[in-house]
Amino acid sequence: MKYTNHLYTKILGLIFFMGIIFAAPDSFALDTFMVGPRATGMAGANVASVCDTTAQYYNPAAFGFFDRKHKDEDKKTKHDNNNMGRKKWGVDINTSAGMRLHNEFGEFIDELADIDHTLLSQNGIQNDSDLRNLLKLTDALQGLDEPGNAVSVDANAGLGVRVMHYGIGIRGYAQAAGAVPNVDTTNLGLNVATDFTTDVNSTLPTFNPVAYTPQVFSPTQIQQLRTSMGDPAGTDPATEAAAFRLDFMANQEGITSDDAQGTVDLLANVAGQSGSSSLESNTTTVVLNGIGIVEIPFTFGYAINDWIAVGTNIKIMKGRVYGNQVLVFDDDSGDIIKETDEFYQETTTFGFDLGIMARLKKFQFGLMGRNLNSPKFDGPTVTVNSVNRKFDDVTVNPQVTAGVAFIPIETLTLEADIDLTQNETMFASYDTQNLAFGIEWDAFRFLALRGGAYKNLAENDIDWVYTAGLGLNFWAMRLDVAGAMAGEKDQFDDEDLPKETRVSAQLSVDF
Repeated sequence: MKYTNHLYTKILGLIFFMGIIFAAPDSFALDTFMVGPRATGMAGANVASVCDTTAQYYNPAAFGFFDRKHKDEDKKTKHDNNNMGRKKWGVDINTSAGMRLHNEFGEFIDELADIDHTLLSQNGIQNDSDLRNLLKLTDALQGLDEPGNAVSVDANAGLGVRVMHYGIGIRGYAQAAGAVPNVDTTNLGLNVATDFTTDVNSTLPTFNPVAYTPQVFSPTQIQQLRTSMGDPAGTDPATEAAAFRLDFMANQEGITSDDAQGTVDLLANVAGQSGSSSLESNTTTVVLNGIGIVEIPFTFGYAINDWIAVGTNIKIMKGRVYGNQVLVFDDDSGDIIKETDEFYQETTTFGFDLGIMARLKKFQFGLMGRNLNSPKFDGPTVTVNSVNRKFDDVTVNPQVTAGVAFIPIETLTLEADIDLTQNETMFASYDTQNLAFGIEWDAFRFLALRGGAYKNLAENDIDWVYTAGLGLNFWAMRLDVAGAMAGEKDQFDDEDLPKETRVSAQLSVDF
């Protein structure tokens, strides 16, 4: 059995379990999202050209242009580029989900999962492979809890109904993040401390320490290792040989001088143990927090004239801030995971959105402000294994997005959007501020093809994310699907996975 798989499975289990929790009717959540497959397929660029009930999220001003007729009803109004005036009423139901691997989190988890911890625990260092595994373990553990390493998931779903300039819906937005803020580097259950120097020197039989110059560890770090092996004076050739072997293998494993001190600290800790430590006493902790909000928006749009409209949402919001902490190697942690939905604080409040949409011939402009009143949700206090943790309150700060669309013909739309605010997420070290480009071609009014790309300007751990989608129009009913995938990949579960992925689907009735 690979004990390090506990870490791998616990983190994933916690986060996806939270995703299931948030899918329940009374526990949705909120953040900056891709809402609906039209927007997802167009990389989220929809503020200026949205034309269905997802306008409740992207720009409620669109409701002002629904069912706005020319005085001669056989003609469109002059600036109705995408024929919104023909839309009297409609119903849409949609759902979307996404996942991000932040920084090197997937790589570290994958490295831990590949180490057979049992062999190190039972047999210690007996050969070159064991020493290699020990170096991998120290490298992964000292990197796992670095700030910025985490995995986060999000989901949203909604049902919207519009009748001319009015709309009502029930919409939910969810996000959860999991990270490892505390790695216990003492209680690793490693049976390598009886004679660490001898164990290390029994490996690499062709290695010649006399002719070797350390490549990774500094002289100070070499001495730290020798001191941990009982040679504080630095006079024992055996401890020098062992330290040089560790340096050689660290170089072989790709450990850099930037990571060297963390690796040396862990190796010195292992070498200084007086016997095999207990894995059951390990306090490595996975901390997960999330927010789940369900909101009921009441929407009204008003067209000042044929070319400019304003719209607003007044939203009843019921939210839960979730938090949990689990000891990775605790035999009872499975039961704690199942109880995650009990660790929350619930708040009921309201939200206010305001949007503006302007139309010229072939061009449209949009400006959207969400949650302008900064609704706040209280965080819970969670006690697990006699350890208290107060999770922060969550204030959803105003989110402002601007967009411009070029619509040369009714069936072709090109749009660019940019977030004017940096938006916080449930992963405390991660913000979003997207720049998005999207295109839609409604070929033959039966098949809509969509594509786009977006980039988070607030962070640099994930580069451009590419999107695609399609819609099938069956007279009054429409089915839309879309997906997104980052061009950058990370190792996760022995596979190359995109660092960000998204999927979305929607069923609509449109008149």
